[in-house]
Amino acid sequence: MKSSYDVIVVGAGPSGSVAARRCAEGGLSVLLIEKRQEIGAPVRCAEAIGQDITRPYIDINPKWIDARIESYAVHNLEGEHVILPPTEPTLIVNRKVFDWELANLAARAGVDVVTRTQAEGLIKDDSGRVIGVRLISLGKRHEVLAKIVIAADGSESQVARWAGLKTVPPMSDYYVGFQYLMVGLGGKLKPTICEYHLGHSQAPHGYIWVFPKGEDCANVGIVIGADVADKATAQEYLDRFCDKHYPHASILGVVAGGIPITGALKHMVTDGVMAVGDAAHQADPLTAGGINLGMIGAEMAAEVAVKAIRTGDWSTRVLREYEHHWNHRFKRQHSALYQLRKMINRMSDDKISALVHTVSTLPIAEMSLGEVLIAVFRHHPLMLIQAQALIATGLILK
Repeated sequence: MKSSYDVIVVGAGPSGSVAARRCAEGGLSVLLIEKRQEIGAPVRCAEAIGQDITRPYIDINPKWIDARIESYAVHNLEGEHVILPPTEPTLIVNRKVFDWELANLAARAGVDVVTRTQAEGLIKDDSGRVIGVRLISLGKRHEVLAKIVIAADGSESQVARWAGLKTVPPMSDYYVGFQYLMVGLGGKLKPTICEYHLGHSQAPHGYIWVFPKGEDCANVGIVIGADVADKATAQEYLDRFCDKHYPHASILGVVAGGIPITGALKHMVTDGVMAVGDAAHQADPLTAGGINLGMIGAEMAAEVAVKAIRTGDWSTRVLREYEHHWNHRFKRQHSALYQLRKMINRMSDDKISALVHTVSTLPIAEMSLGEVLIAVFRHHPLMLIQAQALIATGLILK
């Protein structure tokens, strides 16, 4: 490591690697640090990405693709399901290889990439402006200066908190997640279909997923609302599901963690600091998916960072252009998705099951979304009242 850089990026997940690479491609000197000894491990997500959204950041390569998804199946408690097409081609990836490739691209662009290196704090000048990071790397402490520090250190981001960004939402806006990597699922696994299982009795205020990673292997996971997690743990709910559906399967890996589902932070920047990806809460407020969104946010942040350093002003006022870009593209949509999640949380299991049953009888492939919704409201008129907030955005009929 050098003693100073234009930009230090903390966290070498997809968001951090994309932010670092784009800054380097813009002519900046960049340090990318990762606290773990190996990039891409441990995996902390279901590993689904949109193929088209991913293309600008990395060439699609079979070596990090475990499955290509053709459709989604949404199940109710009775076992009925609706088959839905993906909005774009969907890939289930091997995150260990995928993340490594993204970091490799950053290194090839000129980024100094260092693993087993953890941020211990921010360096600030007398006015409180952030001017660098205190690090411990391979057992040795360093102070490295930077014009801009990019927090890409996940949903529990310390860098964002040290910088004074408000990152802690209410418990009702957190998912608690738990996932198994399972093998031996036998004929029950559809290798080109991602499954979602709804019902508060099996996943309160959340859902269970089965994302295939091959002919006989899948990520089987659950998210539940953190505000209802006192009744049983996420693992206990998931174990019940697996005992019922995959009693003879084996577990090769376990991951767990918390996921904020508020939509992006209201303020993602301050003097000399920008937050991206999960550190900025850029996950989808309905599904909690965040790989693609984090890479988009990282690119937006890098574009603004390059411009700011070239002009010699990286104050909060200048860096807020990044927030404006994000809000212009996503704020309205994510507000609607947030309201949709709240609406589903208020629905009983009987209503969720009836809704899935209704949609399962419709010729989905021949109908527009608006036609599907009209049919749903005809069968479940009370939903029309609950959906008023979504209808007002205009997004529910697009």
